[in-house]
Amino acid sequence: MGAIVLPLEDDSPAAPGEETRRAVQICNSGSVVDRFELDVVGDAKSWVRVEPAEVNVFPDQSVGVELVFTPPKSAEIPAGEVTFALRVMSHEDIEGSVVEEMTIVVGPFTDFGVKLVPTTKRTRFGARFNAVVDNRGNAPLKAQLYATDADAKLRFTLPYKEIEVARGTGAVAPVKIRPVARQWRGPDVTLPFQVLAVHQDEGGDEEHTADGAVVQAAVISDGAVKFLMAVVAAVLALLALWFFVLKPSVESEAAKAALPPGDTAGAGESAGAAAGAGNPGANSAGPAGAAASGGVPLPSAPTDGKQGDDSGAGKDGGTANDQKDAGGTGEAAGGAAGTGGAAGTGGAAGTGGTSGPEDGSRAFARRVQADVAASAEFDTEARYTVPDGWALLVSDVTFENVAGDTGIVQLQRGEETLRQVALDTFRDYGTRYDQPIRFGPGEEVVLAVRCDVPGGQTTAGATACTPAIYFSGRLVPEEKP
Repeated sequence: MGAIVLPLEDDSPAAPGEETRRAVQICNSGSVVDRFELDVVGDAKSWVRVEPAEVNVFPDQSVGVELVFTPPKSAEIPAGEVTFALRVMSHEDIEGSVVEEMTIVVGPFTDFGVKLVPTTKRTRFGARFNAVVDNRGNAPLKAQLYATDADAKLRFTLPYKEIEVARGTGAVAPVKIRPVARQWRGPDVTLPFQVLAVHQDEGGDEEHTADGAVVQAAVISDGAVKFLMAVVAAVLALLALWFFVLKPSVESEAAKAALPPGDTAGAGESAGAAAGAGNPGANSAGPAGAAASGGVPLPSAPTDGKQGDDSGAGKDGGTANDQKDAGGTGEAAGGAAGTGGAAGTGGAAGTGGTSGPEDGSRAFARRVQADVAASAEFDTEARYTVPDGWALLVSDVTFENVAGDTGIVQLQRGEETLRQVALDTFRDYGTRYDQPIRFGPGEEVVLAVRCDVPGGQTTAGATACTPAIYFSGRLVPEEKP
C-alpha cells in the first residue's frame, strides 16, 4: 500500500500577484507509520509550493496540507487552466509513492499602455503618427482608439477604431492628422493633441493616453521669401545692365557694321577728283584729302598771285600740273582711307567660336518592381541587365514601399549585396551617391526581396510584397581593351 492524495473541492482561481491556498488530504494506506515528502512538479513549480513539505501519518489516518499558489503578474503565464502535479514520496514504501495531477485556474489581469511614434512632427499640410498599444497583461486585449485636441485645430483620421492585441505583444495603428487651417506666413505653431486607448471589461473602463504635437510650419517660409527677393533683385540688375550698358553698345556696333565698306573711300576719291580737274584753289583739295586720309596734311601749291591767276585761266601748264598732282594726292589719300575702313569692317566680321566634342554618354533612369509572396528566402527575379558595350553609373537610388510591407529589401550587383533596408522602416526612401555605383557591361542591377508580411498590419488581404526600386544615372560607352 502507500499514500493516497485527496484534493478538496475548491474552484477558486489564483489571482496573479496574490497568494491563494487550497487544502489537500494525505492518507496512509499502509500498516506502519510513514513519513511522506511533498513537492510540486511541472511548469508551475516556480510559483506553487506545499506547506508543510514533510508529514508523518499513522496507518489508516490522514493529514491535511496546503497548496500555496503565487502566480506572478506577468504576461508569460496565460490566463486559464494550468496543469501541475503533486508528488508524495514514501520513506517506508517506495513503491507506494504517488504523483497526483491537478489543475488551477489563473485569473486574468489587465495591464496596457499607449505611446506615439514619433511624439512630434513638423509639417505644412498633414502628418502621420503611429499609435503603439502594448499589452502587458496575461489575456488578449481589445482597445478602442480616440484622438482629440483641446483647441479643435486639428482633424484626425483613424483607420482602426478598435484593435485587438495578444498578451505580451504590441499593435500599431496609424493616426493621420491635418491642421484645420493653413498658415501661409509666420513662425512655426505647436498644436498639441492626445490619443486615448480605452479598454472595457466587467470591472469598468480603463484608459491610457499618449501626448503628441504637430508643429505647423508656414506654407511660404522666410527662406523662400528671401530667395524670391534675391531673384527679383538679380533680374532687375540684369535688365538695368542690358538697357543702360549692353544695348547701346550693341546698337552702336551694329550701326557701324551696317555701313558699306567703300563709303569713306568714295568720299576721298570724289575730293581728289575735284582737285585733279583744275578747280580754283588747289589748297581746298589739300584739306579734303587730308580729312580723307585721317588728318595727314597734303602738299599745297605756291600762293603767288600771278600763279593764282594762271591757275584760274588754265594757261600755265606747269601750275595746272601741280594742281592735278595735288588732286591726285587727295585721290590717293581718299582711296587709302576707304581701304582702311573696309579692313576694319572685315576684322569685326571675323569673330566667332567653336563647340567642344561630346563624350557619347547619355542620361538613364529605370524602375524595377518585385511581386513576391511571403517566404523566408530572398527572391531575386526583379532585375535589370546593363547592355553590352555600355557601363551604368548609378548616382540616385530610391526604394518604394507603398503597400507598407514588412521584410527586407536588398540592392545587389549580381550576387554582391550593396545595400540592405528593412521594409517596415520606410514608405519612400532615397539616397544620392557622390561617387556613383558602377555596373559594367552585362552586369545586373538586382532587387532582392524577403517578404515577411505582405501589407504589414495596415493592409488587409494582401497576398504579396510589392516593393520597387528607382535608380538613375548615366550610360557611358565602355572602352574596349
